[in-house]
Amino acid sequence: MTLPADVTADDRFEVLFGSKGPAKRTMYFEYDGRSGSLADVRDKPYEWIVVPIGPLRPGKKVVLYGKGARRVAFLAGVRVVGRSKEPPQVRAIQVADGARSGDGAVVWSDLPGFELTPETQRLWDPAPQRPDWQRAERSARYAGIALSKVQRWLHERVMAVHDEDSALFRPTGSIWNYWDTAADCYPFYVWAAWFTDQKLLDTVMLRTLEAEQRLCNQLGRLPVSYDMDQRRKELVPLERVIFGASEYAKDGLTPIVELTGPDSPWFDRMRGIVDDIFAHAKYDSPYGKIPSTNIEVNGELLQTLPRLYGATGQRKYLDWAHRLADYYLLQGKFVPRQLSDHGCEIIGGLGLLFAVDRTACPEKAEQYQPLLEYMFYQILRRGTNSDGIIIGTLQDEPGPHDDVILRDGWGYDFVAYLDYDLALGTRRYERPIRRALSNLLNWDAGSRDNIADSVEGGLYLLRSVPEPAGFVWADLEIATILVDHAKPHRLWDTHKLEANTVRTVLIHTMLHTRNTLLRPWQQGLELGAAPLADGICIFIRSAQPYEGRLIFDVPRHRLFWKFTKDWPRLNSIPEWFTVEPEAGQGYTVQNVDKGSTQVLAGKKLRDGLTVRLEPNRPLRLVVRPSGKVSP
Repeated sequence: MTLPADVTADDRFEVLFGSKGPAKRTMYFEYDGRSGSLADVRDKPYEWIVVPIGPLRPGKKVVLYGKGARRVAFLAGVRVVGRSKEPPQVRAIQVADGARSGDGAVVWSDLPGFELTPETQRLWDPAPQRPDWQRAERSARYAGIALSKVQRWLHERVMAVHDEDSALFRPTGSIWNYWDTAADCYPFYVWAAWFTDQKLLDTVMLRTLEAEQRLCNQLGRLPVSYDMDQRRKELVPLERVIFGASEYAKDGLTPIVELTGPDSPWFDRMRGIVDDIFAHAKYDSPYGKIPSTNIEVNGELLQTLPRLYGATGQRKYLDWAHRLADYYLLQGKFVPRQLSDHGCEIIGGLGLLFAVDRTACPEKAEQYQPLLEYMFYQILRRGTNSDGIIIGTLQDEPGPHDDVILRDGWGYDFVAYLDYDLALGTRRYERPIRRALSNLLNWDAGSRDNIADSVEGGLYLLRSVPEPAGFVWADLEIATILVDHAKPHRLWDTHKLEANTVRTVLIHTMLHTRNTLLRPWQQGLELGAAPLADGICIFIRSAQPYEGRLIFDVPRHRLFWKFTKDWPRLNSIPEWFTVEPEAGQGYTVQNVDKGSTQVLAGKKLRDGLTVRLEPNRPLRLVVRPSGKVSP
């Protein structure tokens, strides 16, 4: 900044300083040959504060900057206060790494759209009446960067930790366990293969599933850890077996089956584990035997059981879910203390069960409704900050609680509120959900892992509550932290926290492709889509010649789980656009550049539309539902 010509030595140089949360934020400054820093935390999100640079002199330069890995201050404005009437001249300069890919292509953080402006708000119109090709191309660049990086991660990092002898993976050493390796790493190795390399999906990833059962099953189909160096199981008490099995069923197998469906061997594994968890239930309760008194374990099972009931129609899964829900809710005034990871699973599980019960067992839904309303009320009353974001731990006194550290489970918790509203056809909790989504740009997550879980939860909500500020926040966090991060060319590691990052990147990528994908994936591809009334407009481009299939998603919630609606649920990918593969539903596919139109069955789009691309020559398609077509 250049100080104005009419400034006097007694004037004050002030900044509109942002400090959200309890941690101090730091801003560095240079002026008149001196340097210093200002670290502060304020009660309000933004306040004007004086920067102690000394006497002001006309025409002098002031430099403000952040550096390193410290929490950098938010800076919303600068001014001179006193006799001066002229504003300082301000120029922003990028001083970090230029953040470009190896071939010189732009990466995420170079692209526009990360500020909440009227233009970016228009970008997130959920159903525009005309094709927005600028938005579709922007999404194509985002998704192309992300998917190409995920493919490289799969080939260069994941396959490097594949153990050929056992067919397992060793991301953190010789031990394959079920609460980290199987639950948080393996499923997203599978996701990466699903989206970018189907050959690895059908070979390596399936062999791992077969191997972990052969090597690790100990108590029926319940597994224990395996030491790949010693070639032996690690025996643990039953409690630990149940914990690892519930983690694997919910966090490991459920996200895979959300893509592969109930006809896949991953579903058989998930079902077998849950069956054996309840076969070894040893704890008596007034409602029948339960497998654990650990709220995390039971919350995980509550998220798995409604899916198993829907996929199989077997009443035992619904009965087991009711047994767990009764254990918590029917004692009265149940509110979990832990509102984030390792405790909040019960909230989302109860919400999903309530949604399923509305049609599967209306009498239980009626019984649970006032109990859930009490829980929801207490969390909003004693578990939120002034931005409406759910904090990590329920407090004894009413909020807002701005002095409590925020965690990453707020979105997971609000999923249950959204399930309640969708199940009843109400909008009771839309306002608090929208309030939280609109204030996320004020929030500092503190770590890449927290951001990954937070963005995941936020995307589940944004599918039903399309708040523009929430979309901008998600794009910003993905671009600057999760995809590019501090070193834009560094691939993610393969351990639990980094695999979870890849999970969120892929969930977010499907927002930008509207669940379409190209097979096979090829480096240099760009694929993006934007909503258009009841259809989508699709933008595809490739740096090299390409031939493959453009594949459309299907309503997995109904075809896989027999859900009456696409209930928001953890460990899933929201359905942004789907085609009906049954009953002869047709779709018009318009090639905008060639001026041609064809009508195709949804089944054809699910199986894949042939795509041929010349280098750097875009393909633009508009896809809309039409009438019935012949099978």
